[in-house]
Amino acid sequence: MSEELIELPEGWEWVKLGDIALPSDKKVEPTEIQSIPYIGLEHIEKDTGNLLGYGNSKDVKSTKSKFYSGDLLYGKLRPYLNKVYVVNFEGVCSTDILVFSKNSYISNEFLKYRFLTKDFVSYASQNVNGVQHPRVNFPTLADFSLALPPLNEQKRIVAKIEELNDRTQKAKEALDSIPQLCDRFRQSVLATAFRGDLTADWREQNPYVEPASVLLERTAEKLKQDFHLTNKEINKDKGFLPDSWAWTKFKLFVKRIQAGKNFSCPEVPVTKDTVGLVKISAVTWGKFDQKETKTVIDISKIDSNLFIKKGDFLISRANTIELVGASVVVDEINYSIMLSDKVWRVDFIDVNKRFINFYLKSVYGRQEIESRATGNQLSMRNISQNAFREIIVALPPLEEQEEIVNQIEALFQIIDNIQQQYQNSETYLAKLNQSILAKAFRGEIVPQDPDDEPASVLLERIRAEREKLNNSKPKSDRTSKRKRKTVEDQGVLPGFE
Repeated sequence: MSEELIELPEGWEWVKLGDIALPSDKKVEPTEIQSIPYIGLEHIEKDTGNLLGYGNSKDVKSTKSKFYSGDLLYGKLRPYLNKVYVVNFEGVCSTDILVFSKNSYISNEFLKYRFLTKDFVSYASQNVNGVQHPRVNFPTLADFSLALPPLNEQKRIVAKIEELNDRTQKAKEALDSIPQLCDRFRQSVLATAFRGDLTADWREQNPYVEPASVLLERTAEKLKQDFHLTNKEINKDKGFLPDSWAWTKFKLFVKRIQAGKNFSCPEVPVTKDTVGLVKISAVTWGKFDQKETKTVIDISKIDSNLFIKKGDFLISRANTIELVGASVVVDEINYSIMLSDKVWRVDFIDVNKRFINFYLKSVYGRQEIESRATGNQLSMRNISQNAFREIIVALPPLEEQEEIVNQIEALFQIIDNIQQQYQNSETYLAKLNQSILAKAFRGEIVPQDPDDEPASVLLERIRAEREKLNNSKPKSDRTSKRKRKTVEDQGVLPGFE
């Protein structure tokens, strides 16, 4: 916030941080005190000014900083993490945390929010020392300029910020429920689709479509297979089907399952100039991810017959219990990527592959996959090609399969749009919080009160108290301080060398 660009409200003053706040130098040895709360950087939440929890002093050994209720804690290690908190209890903290004691002239809650603003975080982050453990020291922070309002206005600003933050938090909590609601809605769409409910109106409007049983008879004749299921297989909690639908198994329309190769490759994503080996994570999230690959170094391993093509139906035969059998239809392919031993390509006949893809994502498809997968329940699960072929599905006529796919995709697009709006809203809320802080520290968030004691009086009192404190020190300390005057002139404040 530039002094030249901002005209301050009446009663405000431009100050340096070091003019109004000094960190405490009180240290303790945890082994020499009773058990009290301990706060490390890991206990302070990034960007929010909130505390996630705390430890115990008996669990730490090295020298720590002492703090009291009302003190302001500021994380000087990796200041871009923006870790600030005002405590309401007594304890000790990491020496990577600066402790600003509670005082009568400056609201620590006001300083907390000032530290959380983007310009302060940027200033601190750009003035660190060290590479592996970048820290900002207080003499550097002390030179930061800020606009100081009267004490009563500081308190009004804090109250207004917290009121507005409560509103944005409630909005965020409401938004945070949206992804889960979207997932539930997707599963609801899939459940209604594979019960036949989604296309009930369509069937009424298209009564003369060839039933699935005729399609299955024709396919069974071509493959010389029996498509009829036993009563035991059908009655296994399958429910009732529309008249034009029929129960069958994947083996009736799975023409070929092609597995790739397994060999060692570096964990480097494929490029235009290399050949990739697909990873199971490429088919995990419902859309083929071309960058989830390893790079084939041994050219003797390259087999163009295993290259993935647009339109391929891919399925992971090995994964966790939640993801084994995850499938995708490849809509785009821009690289040379081979199948692996854990990702199959499945070729179908007389069935809509997108219909099968959605079915495997539904609760019915997941039940079939999970009941046929083998392996450790807690780690990797596998499904064999024979077990995959045994999966039972309620099959509609081909025309209805296409209609089901079209309706699912249309509804999923609506859900995707909602989730995009949710993500935009989350970004907006984050910007809104920073906007609130920016307005607050320009004096635009609460009205000024001409009866407030101006900030200039606060500064005079702070200077007087510091001078009194210095004069109360032993003569040797004052002499030592005068000797350090040249250091202070170079930008290092007394007591912070």
